[in-house]
This record gives sequence, structure tokens and C-alpha cells, in this order.
Amino acid sequence: MSLSFLRLSILLGLLALTGGLQAQDTTVVLLRHAERQSILDDDSPLAEAGLRRAGALVPLLEAFRPEALYTSNLKRTQQTLAPLSAKLDLKPSVWPKEASGALSAEILQNHRGHTVIVCWHHDLMKKVARGLGVKGAIPYWSLDTYDRLWIVRVPARGEATLEERLQFLTPASASMAQR
Repeated sequence: MSLSFLRLSILLGLLALTGGLQAQDTTVVLLRHAERQSILDDDSPLAEAGLRRAGALVPLLEAFRPEALYTSNLKRTQQTLAPLSAKLDLKPSVWPKEASGALSAEILQNHRGHTVIVCWHHDLMKKVARGLGVKGAIPYWSLDTYDRLWIVRVPARGEATLEERLQFLTPASASMAQR
């Protein structure tokens, strides 16, 4: 075997390996902010129950091993991810609440093949999911729904999928998180 052929074989092997690495799914974990103090105040901070939930979410969300965190510019989304942000030493990128479509484009452009966590608003999460390429039915979350996650997987090839999961946080685990 000639040296040129060997070099070409190694180069082709490395190119194939690199292509395989680039073909990883992008995973976006979407969650609604935790319970807030008032639905009448647009920038209401979290209620005590919301602060407990935010703390209890840390092990659940940490397990996804996110590369980036995103929140809206409203207090409650930032407060929801604050304990996770502190634990991971990862500062969230803060976006205007109205920028759901642009947020999706940002994630797809800058985090392909990685996992990100987005804490958003129940009435705008559908827009983020659509922007990530989700087609078909998307579950509805009422004003009092706080205990769910959407996991959107965007493959390198093919259609994005959405999986809805319960957070499975018990009142006891949420209380323990604040101690």
C-alpha cells in the first residue's frame, strides 16, 4: 500500500468521523416559568411555591447537561432558572418576551448538536416549538399548568419532534430544595 493511499484513507476516515459528530440532534428543553405571585402584574416575580419549584428543578434540568440557558426579560423566567444557573455556573441569555421566533433561530444557528434549556411563557412556548420545526399538534397549557416540560429534538436530518413530560416534583422535594 502506498503512502499516498494510506494518507487518503486516513483523511477520508477523519472526514467521516467529523461528519458523524456534526449529525447529532439538537435538544431544546422548554419549560414554563414557575408559579408567580400575580397574574395581574405582567412582570410579577415568583411566589413562594415558584421559588420552591425553581430549586427542585435543578437536578431534573441539570441531567440534560445544557450548553446554554435562555430566559425572557421578565423576572419570573430568570428566577426560575437562577438556581440551575448558579449550580452550573452558566449565565442565561436574556431575550425579549416578544422574540420567540428569533430565539428559535438563534438556538438552531448557534447550538446545533447541543442541548439548551429555555424558560419561557405558556402562551408563547408554542411559537418557540414551531420555530424549531415542530409540526402537528402541540399540547395546550392552561394558566395553572407549571409541572411540565417539552423536549424538542431537532435531528440533523428529518423533522423535529416534541415530547411532553411531567416534572414529577413532589411538594416534599420542592420544600427540601429551599432549605
